[in-house]
Amino acid sequence: MLMALRPKYHVQSLFWYSLLILAASGIFASEFDVYKAVTADYDKNVRPVRNISGPLVVSVELLFFNLLYMDQIQETITFLTTMDMIWVDENLRWNESEFGGTSSVVIPYSLLWKPDIIVTSGLNVEYLMPDELRNLKVKSDGTVELVSLCSIINTCRMSIEAFPYDIQTCNVTLASWLYPMDQVDLVIGQRRGNMNTTIDDDYFLGNGEWTLVSFDKEPLSYNASDGLPYALVTYTVKLRRQPIYYICVLLIPTFVTATICLFGLFVPAMNTGERVEKVNIGLATLLSMAVILGIVAGEMPKSTTLPLMGIYVLAELILCTIGVIVSMLIMVAHQRASTRALIPPRWLNTIFLLKMKTNQKPEKTDEKTVYTQRAIRQLSKDKAMDDNTENIKISIHAKRLNHVLDRVEEYIDDKEFEDDILLQWIIIFDRIDMILLIVFNTVNVVMSIVLFK
Repeated sequence: MLMALRPKYHVQSLFWYSLLILAASGIFASEFDVYKAVTADYDKNVRPVRNISGPLVVSVELLFFNLLYMDQIQETITFLTTMDMIWVDENLRWNESEFGGTSSVVIPYSLLWKPDIIVTSGLNVEYLMPDELRNLKVKSDGTVELVSLCSIINTCRMSIEAFPYDIQTCNVTLASWLYPMDQVDLVIGQRRGNMNTTIDDDYFLGNGEWTLVSFDKEPLSYNASDGLPYALVTYTVKLRRQPIYYICVLLIPTFVTATICLFGLFVPAMNTGERVEKVNIGLATLLSMAVILGIVAGEMPKSTTLPLMGIYVLAELILCTIGVIVSMLIMVAHQRASTRALIPPRWLNTIFLLKMKTNQKPEKTDEKTVYTQRAIRQLSKDKAMDDNTENIKISIHAKRLNHVLDRVEEYIDDKEFEDDILLQWIIIFDRIDMILLIVFNTVNVVMSIVLFK
């Protein structure tokens, strides 16, 4: 029974295969016929309109936007996009019924007329597919669509006043290079609908540093040097910078460096090598902040305005410079007051709320004892006073000893007085350091909050 059904099965299969091959051949033949028919007498060098006084309307649209790189020094952005252009070529129409119902064909890029739409704001446009591989889709009513995937380097005027919290606005302008508005008019395509809103899909993207805020489009016109109006389409791209990198790499290190510098300069210390080391720390901090300011300047374009981050680093640099100068003045004043044993005036105790006793310099006695050998010799000659000579010598040595003890006591009193004065100056300058520490760090914190609130 199976052997009986097999010939019948082979006959049916052969029938369907033959029908499919004939249908495919008809389709391919129809597309080939359309291609030969529409390109037979076609001239790609002539604007394809029947009414030469009317404009040819071209729909232009950027179907997606992917930011690749922003060069802040050169003030350019590089992005990937798909440019979709649609127009009606009146020389490419055919009747579908005459060509087996063929409604569209694909024709090589080099064989048809194309509008000379260029990116007038771009420095370079690189098409990712070579011209010999590009094609145009043509419909039976003459509608031609050209979809081009390209990488564009576009100019973007930078506004760096709010760096690193800035929003940059870049304009991408499309226009016809040769044809005025009465020959080629541009309209905005509606494939993506109204995109004048916040971007929230995967067709319009920023990169790691920049977030795409909006992608607005607007048809405009301008008068060229020949006095004729030309149509153009402008896409306004708004990009917001992600500041986290600059906060971690520049802002926080600058604040911490300035804070450490101020603490190092004004933490109370002795007027010895420690205060000299404080000044050295301040100078090293100034050098490090100058390096940070150089990094900020290297990231930004050279302009007449200084960015917010640059203003902040410069302000911190000036603050630390003032701190170093004040610390050096304090060091000099402390050294002068200590080496010259100046008595602190009472008004300093009142100003700095100190409770220290007022010291007076000990008075020196003018009593002077003269001891000479002549007196001793004169006493020795007198035999009547032999018995008292030894007592007199003992008395003279005792007076000498008292004189030495008076000198030692006077030296000790002077030393105690100098140490007491030195201690009082240390307490006064410690209070001055503490007040300056609070003042400078308060200015540092307030300045940071005001600039980056």
